[in-house]
Parts: sequence; C-alpha cells; structure tokens
Amino acid sequence: MNKNVIIIGGGIVGCLSALEFKKKGFEVTIIEKSGIGHESSSAAAGILYPLMPWKYDDALYELSLGSDEFYAELSKKFLKDLESDIEFISCGLKLLPPFNESEILGWSEKNKINIFKKNNSFLIPGVSQLNPKKLMSSIKDYLYEMNINIFENHAVSKFETNKNFIDAVFTDDNKKHIGDIFVLSAGAWTSMIYKKLTKKIKPIRGQIIQYSSHGVKLNNILYSDGIYIFQRKNNTSIIVGSTLEDVGFSDQNLDEKNHELDSKAKVILEDLKKCSIEKTWYGFRPGVDDNLPIISKDENYENMFIHTGHFRYGITMAPATTELLMSHFL
Repeated sequence: MNKNVIIIGGGIVGCLSALEFKKKGFEVTIIEKSGIGHESSSAAAGILYPLMPWKYDDALYELSLGSDEFYAELSKKFLKDLESDIEFISCGLKLLPPFNESEILGWSEKNKINIFKKNNSFLIPGVSQLNPKKLMSSIKDYLYEMNINIFENHAVSKFETNKNFIDAVFTDDNKKHIGDIFVLSAGAWTSMIYKKLTKKIKPIRGQIIQYSSHGVKLNNILYSDGIYIFQRKNNTSIIVGSTLEDVGFSDQNLDEKNHELDSKAKVILEDLKKCSIEKTWYGFRPGVDDNLPIISKDENYENMFIHTGHFRYGITMAPATTELLMSHFL
C-alpha cells in the first residue's frame, strides 16, 4: 500500500517536494492556505542565482548550483507538454559599484567562477532568470497532470498527534487530512502553523516594481547597492527589486517604500526615468538569520519533516533542497 504524504504549503518548495514524492510512488496531497504559488513564489523576481554569494555561507551558493540546468529542462518540458513558456533565459549578472573588488575576486577564484571585469563593473556570465508567475501556473497544471491532490484556500489549523507521531492535520474548514508523512513547507507562515519555529523563521516583506520597457533594452541583470534591475524575455517589461522589510505581515507604507525603490533604481539606470510604472507587488519571504533553509526531520514527531526557510532564494535553491529532503526516503 502506498504511503500518503501531506505537504503543507503550495509554493515552489512544496510543489517540487510533492512532485518528487509522487515520482517515487507516494500518494500526495498539498494543502495551501491561498492558491498554488500565489504567495512569495509568484512574488519573486525569478533570478536563479544568489545576488551576493560572497556575502553568504558557502552552503547557500552550493545549494544554488544546478538550478539553471534544472529550470532549463523544466522549461523545455513545459513548452513541449503544456505549451506554456516560463520565460527562461540566460542573460548574465553585471555587478556595478559600490563593491569590494578583492572580495568578489577572492570568491570567484575560490569557486573557479569565470568573472570578467569591464570598465568599472564585473560580469558573471550564464546567470539565468525566469518568470515566477508563469512558472507556478505551469507547475500547477503539472501537479494536476500527475494526479496530486490539491486543497487550496484552506489553512492548516491543528495537528492530531499520537505520542511522537502525527496522524492527521485539520484545516480551517474542519476537514481532516490523514497521512503517513507530513512535510511542512509553508514559507513565511511556517511558524504560525508550528510555534516551535517562531524564533527561527519570520516574514520579511519584499516589494517589486515593473516598468514598461519604452525602448530600453538590457542585456544583463544589473545589481548595485542592494537593487537589481533586469528585463524579461523578448525585451518586455523591466523589473526592479526589492525591498527587505522586517514589518511582520503588514501591508502599511507600501507607497513610501516603492518610492524609495524607484528613486534608487533611477540612479543606477537613468533610462528608467522615461519608463512608466506598470504595476507593483510584494510578498513575504521566510526570513532566517543565516539565510540557510531548514531541511530536517522534526525532533518532536517521527513522521514530520521541515522544508522551508529559503528566504530570498526559494526558486533558486528548491531543486537542491528537495533532493536533500528526499534523501530521507531512499
């Protein structure tokens, strides 16, 4: 008899976990408080690379390796099987001042990264991007194609436990979901479901602005002083992000922070002054102190696993962290 896996959270991390369990023969259910990919996964920019890998623990960079190959293959599959384009392209990352040149060069030499200096900038070639909203829409279609059960717009309200095992979870409509294995991948909302993680994971608000391209063409992702600027596939809209705001789940002062982001971006790229803002949005990332996700078997419950805390790099690290999660089930 196949074991039943309950995935709590339908972002990119939960969805890739669900697909891997299904491929291994498990029966899989995803419980998502809003819609599949509607939270931070769709609100992300879609850059498949840590923006400042020399600033992070080496493990974060290692977890990002291979993400471009993974999504390149997924892009081909979705184009062929679903006729959907997730707008995957390789465009490189250009670093603009201010930066610590010796720090960047030391990191690139240590990791054998080809990095090129031109004028007063550095170029890391091969850095890729995709459109997160289109990615998550396509993944949702793929989940249905794989016969994965999806319960949207219902939050997990409580666990039904038996000593050191979880027997079931209840959602806010009082529906009981019985499982053999439970995976907690609820992103910024993880600690609201499992209080034990309150001190480890907190919501960090990030805001993004989308501009009309208005004839502006960017060949690379630009990064300077905490701001990234890049263009979607086919020279469409220009994306600028993002803020890092420790404000809980607040939706206050959005205009003020967007104005700050807009002002900083126009200093980096003056051509943005002739571009109009098409729309803005925000999401809540699962912030962790060391920027490293939590992938572990829970210490209290034998059949619950934690797979969350990816902070700014959920889409980037999800393929690698899903492999680490699945190593518990070899």
